[in-house]
Amino acid sequence: MELNLSTQTVSVNETIYDGTVEQPLECDVLLPDGNPDIQRILRCELTPALLSATVNGEKLEIDGLATAHLYYLDEEGLVNHVEYKIPYTKTIELKTAPASPHVSVTQNVDYFNCRAVSPRRLDMRGAVSIRARVTAQEEEQSVSGAEGGGLQFLRETAQTVQTLPQGCRQITLREDLELGYGKPPVGQVLRSWAVGEVSDCKVISGKVVTKGEIALRVLYRSEEDPTRLEMMEYTLPVSQVIDLEGVDEDCSCQAWYQINTVEVTPRANSDGENRALTVEITANACADACRKQEVETASDCYSTLYECKPSIRPMNFLRLVELVNDSFPYQELLPLPEGTQEVVDLWCVAGPPTVRVEQEGVQVSGKLLVGMFLRDQEGQLSYQEQIREYSRTIPVREGSENLVFYPRVWVGECSFNLSGQNQVEVRGTLRMQGGLFSQYRKKVISDVSVDESRPKARRENLLYLYYASQQEPVWEIAKRYNTSVEAIQEGNQLEDSVLNEKKMLLIPMN
Repeated sequence: MELNLSTQTVSVNETIYDGTVEQPLECDVLLPDGNPDIQRILRCELTPALLSATVNGEKLEIDGLATAHLYYLDEEGLVNHVEYKIPYTKTIELKTAPASPHVSVTQNVDYFNCRAVSPRRLDMRGAVSIRARVTAQEEEQSVSGAEGGGLQFLRETAQTVQTLPQGCRQITLREDLELGYGKPPVGQVLRSWAVGEVSDCKVISGKVVTKGEIALRVLYRSEEDPTRLEMMEYTLPVSQVIDLEGVDEDCSCQAWYQINTVEVTPRANSDGENRALTVEITANACADACRKQEVETASDCYSTLYECKPSIRPMNFLRLVELVNDSFPYQELLPLPEGTQEVVDLWCVAGPPTVRVEQEGVQVSGKLLVGMFLRDQEGQLSYQEQIREYSRTIPVREGSENLVFYPRVWVGECSFNLSGQNQVEVRGTLRMQGGLFSQYRKKVISDVSVDESRPKARRENLLYLYYASQQEPVWEIAKRYNTSVEAIQEGNQLEDSVLNEKKMLLIPMN
């Protein structure tokens, strides 16, 4: 007998790699010509950037660029800034070559130290933690029905998602920006910081159209008075189209701008004064997308005519609970060293998030580094940092189990002001983004065979009486008597698939 099986293609997500590797960074550098000698190091910090992450066969190849920033005082007590670019490549072995891989990579600085070997020579040592996750989108066949052979199926609807490979496009912004009214001309740019924000995300066939902005903050030393430090803030509009194969209007999508490098240099006007800044920012415009699917599956079957053997296998399903796109405030009053006269600059950096599932929802927490340049009553500059904590709970509706969440957390806006004596009030906005999924397993029939040489003994056109228990499934009764669920429901005027009370049933054999 040739069976006409009804099958469906089911998207199954398999985790190929999920782990953290360390990338050591070492360099021996000299101060550029024209920079004064080092008298005292204020701060040495590292900013890692992800240039690309591609899967080639059974390898994940990651290209990154770390920018080392050195802030130091010279013999005159003036603050100076020098930066160094440190490219690196990391290869991660995968257990198999994934099909349609989705790659997620985040980076955090483990540690970074610099030591002045001489007034003009530096020894830098550090390490970056690279958290990588690679998933493959496999396609499996599921049987949901058949014609012939007297086959009966216990059908169920399964919710799942098809995740698309991440789309990423590198962008470069170049702008000439004027100083604000009354600001002194630029002597040297000391610190520049930028963060991107996507305000609008639209999907068309094969593309994700984004609009947003990049907030830029620049700390510089006055050309007229080198002891005077000034701050400028700018907002740069951004629009970018990201190619994302397979995406359409039925997909759920998220997009973000990831800053890679920020280059700010003074630009002179016709009078020879540096009253403008030339800015070049490189960033990655990235997008994730997934498509919800409902598939008809069968977890059990039998034949009313012959012995049959289904092939049943467990299958992993991933259900989208929510696309999290959240912002939450951080506000705290921090103590300052005795004798602090001024907070010259202050910034916040969010550390890697820790995710914990609790009864009220998913808690995301981590460390927050608050760094600041301070000036005391004698005009001396110093650097101080404090480690604080952030926490946010995402409420989850009931029925969502085995939650999977890999959020991106970063600091958006950050402001500060002195509050009383030796205290600073810090206000910031933390942003969190990522897909929250529920992972579950179901038994699914992938194939079925009927043995015509082994017919079942049954008598047609008979009625049996059966005393059913409360909460007994009609499917189990039909399977026991080799009849159909539909015949029992029609013969007893039942609407539900499970009996809500004890009841005597008529079992028709047809």
